[in-house]
Amino acid sequence: MNRLKCSLGYTTVQFCSESSGRYLLARLGIHKKAIVTGIPMDMAHRVSKIQNNRYIQLAESWGWIFGVVVKGAAQTVSTLGSGRRAARPSHVPAELEIDFNFSAIDCSNSDIHSAWREMFNKPDIFWTPQNGGHWVVTRAEHIAKVMKTPEIFSSDQIILPKGAKPIKLLPLEARPDEHGPYRAIIAKRLTPKAVMGMREGVRSIAIEIIDGFYARGECEFVEDFAKRFPIAVFLQLVDLPQSDREKLLRWTEAAVRSKRPTHILTSFLHVMNYLEYWIRERRREPGDDLISDIVNAKIDGKPLSHNDIQSMLTVVLFGGLDTVAAILGFTAKFLAENPEHRQQLIDNPSLIPKAIDEILRLHGIVNLSRYVAEDTELGGVLMKKGDMIQVPNGLYGVDDRFISDPLTVDFNRPNSAASHAAFGMGIHRCVGSTLARMEITVFLEEWLSRIPNFQIEPGQSAITVAGQVNGIEKLPLSWSSPH
Repeated sequence: MNRLKCSLGYTTVQFCSESSGRYLLARLGIHKKAIVTGIPMDMAHRVSKIQNNRYIQLAESWGWIFGVVVKGAAQTVSTLGSGRRAARPSHVPAELEIDFNFSAIDCSNSDIHSAWREMFNKPDIFWTPQNGGHWVVTRAEHIAKVMKTPEIFSSDQIILPKGAKPIKLLPLEARPDEHGPYRAIIAKRLTPKAVMGMREGVRSIAIEIIDGFYARGECEFVEDFAKRFPIAVFLQLVDLPQSDREKLLRWTEAAVRSKRPTHILTSFLHVMNYLEYWIRERRREPGDDLISDIVNAKIDGKPLSHNDIQSMLTVVLFGGLDTVAAILGFTAKFLAENPEHRQQLIDNPSLIPKAIDEILRLHGIVNLSRYVAEDTELGGVLMKKGDMIQVPNGLYGVDDRFISDPLTVDFNRPNSAASHAAFGMGIHRCVGSTLARMEITVFLEEWLSRIPNFQIEPGQSAITVAGQVNGIEKLPLSWSSPH
């Protein structure tokens, strides 16, 4: 069978026969010899026409998704046993093996962070046979070392169990030498100046949502605000339909908190299939939004590969939807349970920036992982190339070896911004942290001015959940109704 291969810049189309190739080229208004035997003066226009042809793009999408499904299925088969105990490797001392499953932490007392603090009663570094087998670091000293040494503790794999996702996550999983250009594409929409320009629009969203339930005297904070607010902001940033909110939230939450590798994979595939449509749309008609920036970006003069585009959009989607909702939930829970601290912010709103850092210090969100890229030693423990190591960021700010009196909440704590690792550390620090801070600030300003006195509904309690991201599943709040 003869094959006609046409290099089209960002993809390669293979025609299964001469006749089918001639037919498709004719439909596109391009002569075969224009590509195979010569380069006409208007080749750039012709290539652009092919790149923007919806049939070519649809075929590319189908081919890419099919490849991801095949790869994901193979990975899922290899990780199905992750729920069983892995055999302890020979380099792991028996005394450092502890049966710990981060996705099954006991949250029955509605305080997942106190459950995480129980890790301080274990060795500073230990190995668990759960989730494919991996190390866990519990102390600030080691957490900082792992996060700030990407050449040894690589971001090549950040999700447990290893192989549970079918795609590389950029820029989170980029090597140190390639990280900067990918990050820069996203960062230009999230500079302090750009975020400040969004502030009043974000404020309008917060006011509209709060006013929608204020008169009731109650709300289920997670569903009524924590999920609605950041996704409304995010969907404006990327210019996606607000009507897609529910399904996007469902998929992202399952991907970061599910206990089953098959569920994680399926959620990623849902997200990527959804994004395929918008990749084609933004190629056809770019707009003034973050998705268009990514889809049409170039690094060193070359367009991003389809895989890189999907990878970056997936990261943006997960970061914009789930993480901020979790932070908002824990912030509201803390203030509902601590009226004296709430009153401090009402009396002195200028404390809000430091209060945010103090609340973040006590309520870490992300429990991502790293891949040991070479044999190394950490805290006197030998680790081998290929090992996985989990880094619970929330433990950094409550380690009594690192910070004095860590469980005391002090909105005037000196150097509060450096007291936690909620947004990560090193080159992979969260690119959206400025936007997240602004959203939390606006929430506090508008909520406390309207609902200064609120509590967890008597007789009910918050429900917290564990996973790659700590979160709140339910937070019933009540206050005196104005009517």
